[in-house]
Amino acid sequence: MVLREDQSKATYSQKVDFAKLRSELLAADSTESSTTRASHERLTNDLAKLNARLRDEIGRTQASVRLDLNLEKGRIREEANVQELKIKETETKIEQEVAGLREKLEAVKFQTLQWLMGVCTGKWHSVHPPGIIVTN
Repeated sequence: MVLREDQSKATYSQKVDFAKLRSELLAADSTESSTTRASHERLTNDLAKLNARLRDEIGRTQASVRLDLNLEKGRIREEANVQELKIKETETKIEQEVAGLREKLEAVKFQTLQWLMGVCTGKWHSVHPPGIIVTN
């Protein structure tokens, strides 16, 4: 009977050892699972924070780019207005020069017609072309 009793004690001891091992494995699995879940939640929260920060940074960058573009548009408009003003000033100067040249041309035409009329009518001494010195 010693054998049966020894065998029964050994079997009982093995069952107890297996039960302890099983409970230790379940506890380790539960701890590892909880740690994994906590780590997953922490990573999810960190990812959400990074995503929000990225969205904010993108918004600030877009606002900065829009501001730069609007400032550049304003500068270009201002520069275009200055160029337009210079063009108008130049056009005015050209128109004034052309008007002056027309007046001079009309004066020369008139003097030429006076001279021609004087030559044709025989009054050359009283009317003479510009640049001709008349001596008596």
